[in-house]
Amino acid sequence: MKLELPSPRRTIAGRLIAFSVIYAVAALVVAAFVLWFIVATVVRQQVDQRLDLQIDAVRSALTFNRDGTLALSGNPDGPPFDRIGSGWYWQVTADGRHLSSRSLDGGSIASPPRAFDWKRLLKGSPQPADGPGDKGEALHFRVAQTFVGGKAVEILATAPNVALTAPAARALALLVPAMLTLGAILGVGILFQVRYGLLPLRELSGQVSEISSGRLTELPQTEVDELRPVIGEINRLVEHNRKRLAETRLQFANLAHGLKTPVASLYLALDDKNDPTGEARRLVGRIDRRIRHHLGRARAGVSEAGFVSSTHLLSRVDDIAQMMSKLYAGRHLSVVTAIGSDLRISCSAEDTDEVLGGIIDNAFKWAASSVRITGTLEGAMALISIEDDGPGIEQSRIAEAMKPGVRLDETIAGDGFGLSIAKEVAELYGGYVKLQARPETGLIAVVALPDARGDAPSLS
Repeated sequence: MKLELPSPRRTIAGRLIAFSVIYAVAALVVAAFVLWFIVATVVRQQVDQRLDLQIDAVRSALTFNRDGTLALSGNPDGPPFDRIGSGWYWQVTADGRHLSSRSLDGGSIASPPRAFDWKRLLKGSPQPADGPGDKGEALHFRVAQTFVGGKAVEILATAPNVALTAPAARALALLVPAMLTLGAILGVGILFQVRYGLLPLRELSGQVSEISSGRLTELPQTEVDELRPVIGEINRLVEHNRKRLAETRLQFANLAHGLKTPVASLYLALDDKNDPTGEARRLVGRIDRRIRHHLGRARAGVSEAGFVSSTHLLSRVDDIAQMMSKLYAGRHLSVVTAIGSDLRISCSAEDTDEVLGGIIDNAFKWAASSVRITGTLEGAMALISIEDDGPGIEQSRIAEAMKPGVRLDETIAGDGFGLSIAKEVAELYGGYVKLQARPETGLIAVVALPDARGDAPSLS
């Protein structure tokens, strides 16, 4: 799975990742420092314990000769105090005289200055200090003031500073790659966490897109508590828009029929006798074009206002065919429907009925014995073919039949506007209506409307 790093400013995911990474890096740095401090403290405590043990060993071995000089009853020079110049030294001072470890090789070291601590002095416990050795090397001291044989004695033991810093440095050298590895693991975990955490938002975005394309009528409920109020508000907004859209469609439909039919009738009523110059007919034609233009723009705007409708084609065709079969029951027509059950079109149910209703009505009206309705996909368009075996229309008169108000056979009831209205509505959705003669006898009407599974053409 490819993980893309989103912009930290432009996306919620980017902000979450940026904050989490900064916080994780800061936490790792603090953790590394704390661990290093713990290691350094433990090392210092271990060194101090080793030096304190050496001071106790030297104190136990101290005696005074009859002449008052210091002496040792044993040999406290165990490793590493037996290695010359090692920095692991001990020294006893009394009355200005010194006893020292083999590692000092007869030399002496000055007791470093230290803060007065009366509690340690009373208990005789060693005090920590830092200072130089006999060769100027940096040493860590433990100094104890005690009494042996009634005389005041100072016992000190030292360790080289490297004994404190080297283990801490080695621990730090191990901590850095370990923390970098842990940081990388945390970084990958943060990316997966953000992707998983924002997955409901991505699903919600896809569902909103499906509402816009007409595949969904409302957002389904989710298990994410934080998104439930959002989904509820969106569903209420969608339902509100749907109601307003239905009301507006009805108003436009009423307006279209209220204006277009009288204008078309007026145009047909004019002829060379009552309009010898043709001026009135040209004026009515201009009015008709303006009405069509503005109604088309208004209707297209309404269709795009909230969401694109998605209509199940087979169910609409079945409803229309059943209604026509009842209306023309006395003709005993055979009706065949061949449309895929999954075929959906980007057209409202009302407009689908308006486009197909008049054409199917014409097929039932003129058919001799059968009507066949099929639906296929061709690219991004769904092609609905309505065939009848009636007398058909001569190829030369097909263009005339598509004109508003034209009736090729005055003996059959009708107003002549069905085909023209179907053509106009189909064109609003980027489709078309075409008529063609059957090879045998009858007529084929082909209606093209956008497929809901593809990108619907923009309305115009």
